[in-house]
Amino acid sequence: MNVRRILIKAVVSLITLSAIATTLFPIYWMLLTSIAPGEVVMTYPPKFIPYTVTLKWWSYAVTAIKDPLINSLVIAGATSIISSMLGFVAGYGFARFRKPDDNILFWILSIRFMPAIVAIIPYYLLFSSLNLLDTHPAVIIPHLGIGIPFAVWLLRGAVVAIPRELEEAALVDGCNRWQALFKVVFPLALPSILVTLLFTFIWSWNEFLYALVLTDVKARVLTVAIAGMREAHGLMWGAVSAAAIIAAMPALSITLLLQRHLVSGLAFYR
Repeated sequence: MNVRRILIKAVVSLITLSAIATTLFPIYWMLLTSIAPGEVVMTYPPKFIPYTVTLKWWSYAVTAIKDPLINSLVIAGATSIISSMLGFVAGYGFARFRKPDDNILFWILSIRFMPAIVAIIPYYLLFSSLNLLDTHPAVIIPHLGIGIPFAVWLLRGAVVAIPRELEEAALVDGCNRWQALFKVVFPLALPSILVTLLFTFIWSWNEFLYALVLTDVKARVLTVAIAGMREAHGLMWGAVSAAAIIAAMPALSITLLLQRHLVSGLAFYR
């Protein structure tokens, strides 16, 4: 029995270590690529410990992505905040004022099933006629078309989990419907709203296709700028790796700030 238990623990430990190594190795390799000279990265067999270190890729990446980083923050921030707030209000309406068997929520969510390539040409023609190409709204509006349905779907579940009696007590005490919504329901649903904000921020931050087609130079975002780091013989892998590490920091920072809300926020959904 003891031998069997030890064997099981050894197998579980091996699987766990393999999973950790599989997860962390790409991050290590990306960091290694960002500080190694270009010729070292392409050598075979690969060198897992750098003998020469350079910061030229970091210098290049910081200079190249300064403006796209700001654009991405503006676009992802606006998308996540607007989607979360409108999704909360709409989700409240669906939770409190529609029939339980109403299928309209499915059709709202089905917008997310549509490939971006289907809508990209109509968006391009529309924004071209409005002189909005290469502006922040040209990217924010399509992102809202995806983010708001997602937020409505998630936050409806959060509102359903909040007892109606709390709102009814607030209404009896003299609050109107909007006051009950923002003074009673909003604080209770805040963890779920923050989780929704996080998900929509990460999606908007990483989105590529809309930003590629609808922006040029002025409103170029981080994902497009990183994809454009090329030289004569291909991608500048060192610069791409350095920029990718920088690009991961905002989403990672927000996740760490909101981590205590993740479990409680997700627990509402049903």
